[in-house]
Amino acid sequence: MEYQNFDCEIAEGCATISMSGPGSPQLADLHDEFVDLFLRLQEDRAVRVILFTDGDHAFELHHLQDEVAEAHGEGGGLEILAAQEEVSRNLITLLGESTKPVVAATRGDVRDFGLGFYLAADIRLASPKAAFTCQNMTTGVIAGWGLTHTLPQLIGPGRSLDFMWSHRTIGAEEGARIGLIDRLIDDAAWEQELDAYIQQLVQLPQPAVRLTKLAVDQANTMDFTTMLSVEWESQQQCWDSLETAEGLAAWRESRPPVLAVSIEAEDE
Repeated sequence: MEYQNFDCEIAEGCATISMSGPGSPQLADLHDEFVDLFLRLQEDRAVRVILFTDGDHAFELHHLQDEVAEAHGEGGGLEILAAQEEVSRNLITLLGESTKPVVAATRGDVRDFGLGFYLAADIRLASPKAAFTCQNMTTGVIAGWGLTHTLPQLIGPGRSLDFMWSHRTIGAEEGARIGLIDRLIDDAAWEQELDAYIQQLVQLPQPAVRLTKLAVDQANTMDFTTMLSVEWESQQQCWDSLETAEGLAAWRESRPPVLAVSIEAEDE
């Protein structure tokens, strides 16, 4: 399938995706392409990490509010909201349920509906030039895209309400301080540090990555004793994995792990 709204390059275990094309894409087109692309990447054994970076128009889908306002003025609109909700639910669920690490990295503006997409990643990186803005709620339409769940988890309920109600822009440095983003990377070293970080993730045994993500996602719904049991069960699954065996062997022999060999052996 040829993608009109995304560029995707796979190299050294990482699939790098950026938005492409002029202007903001239609949501239905973006949805179909993204689902097809993401499912392909999930099945691709050469892909160990998925990275979203700024493209032609970064993480921004501001035109969707224009469509809702116009439809409401013509006596409708709820159908459009329902369609947008279904798309956002599908995209965010795909990101959240990915068995591979999903990293979002931006050096630009992340705003409106694009904010929910960006925050759905496992890890969020930004340069000091990045800025973050929720959609304008003066329309009377709530932010959506899972932000009423994601934002309180990241920055707390009070900051979340202030961020959504005030429509103010949060700079990258403040975002890093309050937990909106996970790591700041200086512009001068952006490419080098981003590549080094991704390669560090690529070298991690995948069973440990997958089970750690699953455990962390459940942390807020379970008590400490239950989480200890989850960790132990996960540990046992890792222990039986060929990638863990290779990782431990590499540690003993003071060498980098050769995980591609382990993947092939595990599939046989």
